[in-house]
This record gives sequence, structure tokens and C-alpha cells, in this order.
Amino acid sequence: MPLKFHRLLLPLLLFACQLLAEIPQCFHFTWLGAYANHSNIQSESCESRVGDFNEIPCAEPLVLTPDDTVPDVKALWQNNTEDRDNYLCQMSPGRSCVKYSYIFKGGIQNITYMCANVNSTNGCYRQTHPTGMVVEACVCTSRVGLIPCNGCSKSQSAVLGSLLLLGLSMANNIA
Repeated sequence: MPLKFHRLLLPLLLFACQLLAEIPQCFHFTWLGAYANHSNIQSESCESRVGDFNEIPCAEPLVLTPDDTVPDVKALWQNNTEDRDNYLCQMSPGRSCVKYSYIFKGGIQNITYMCANVNSTNGCYRQTHPTGMVVEACVCTSRVGLIPCNGCSKSQSAVLGSLLLLGLSMANNIA
């Protein structure tokens, strides 16, 4: 009997060590939204886009999607062949993942995903400007080995958190 237990324990221990060696990550890029001329993206930079408006977040690389829809971050996370690391930053103590969106008339105009120092707890915060533009900042803390939380919607991050707690609970009951 003890031999069977060790055969099970060794792979679990190796998996746990791999997870502990990793650092939670956040998505890190700016999706430009609907963009008329996709061939001009080479001449764009965060500095050229925001200029003197330093309060507007921007994180390079700048990203366009072929049909101008919000990026599929789940596909990006699962795709290891397209230099996924260019679109990620590592969380460090005191930093959180942030998804900063500009929304006008119910449509998302652009999104910046980033690691940042923030003075707030996890959650989403909205501010509506007199022009009708809504700025939404969602702050979260990623978990090791899981898709960065700033790519999830509010309901997806709640489901992921619930699944993680359920998994930990089941693991404690087995042990």
C-alpha cells in the first residue's frame, strides 16, 4: 500500500512545486478599439496616442483585432506560440491587475490591461463624464497558473474564484 501512495504523491508534489515557482501574471497591452486604417498601427505608440494627457493609461504593445472586436484574451492565454509573454506582466508585491475601459453609448471604445499600483481593493469602479463617456477600472489579484484576472469579466472572475475555493476545499477533505 505505501508504494501506491508514493506513486500518487510524487506527481502531486512536482505539480505543486511548479505552481509555487511561477508568479501570478496580468495581461499587459492596449486594445485600440475600432481603428480605421490597420496599416497605420506601426506608426502608433502610447506617447502619440495620449500625448500630454498623462492620466489616460496606455500599455504597449498596442493591439488591433481584425474585426475591431474586444480581444479574445482566453485564446491569447491558451496560445503559447505567438509570443504570449509580450502581452503579460508579472504581479509583484503591492501591485494588482487592472483592466481600464472607455465606454461610450454602451460600446467599448478601448481597453488597457496592465499591472499597476492601486489604492483600492478588488472590484470595478465607474466614473461617468458629462460627455457620456464612462471610464471603468477593474482591479483584481491573479492566481498562479490561472488566466490573468484582468482578462475576465466580473462574473467570470467570481466563477473562477468559486472554483478555486471549491478545489482547495476538496483537496483538504481528501488529505
